[in-house]
Amino acid sequence: MNTSSFDVVIVGAGAAGVGCGVVLRDLDVERFTLLDQHAVGASFQRWPEELRLLTPSFPSNAFGVLDLNAFGLSASRAFSLRC
Repeated sequence: MNTSSFDVVIVGAGAAGVGCGVVLRDLDVERFTLLDQHAVGASFQRWPEELRLLTPSFPSNAFGVLDLNAFGLSASRAFSLRC
């Protein structure tokens, strides 16, 4: 793979990498890729069954998006509550 054709390369495609990819899409960045040892999102399948992902909302960040910790605007408590 020739990474010079991308503006952004995200190393790791678990929860944080996928979340970063969603934010890049929301910001209209199209030339990016996610790199992972197995497959994008594969780490989710390896989580123990009893594990629950709780994501607090942090409504300020350098990207200007309301909630960097949500996987997308539709999953963001900060976006829905506008705070």
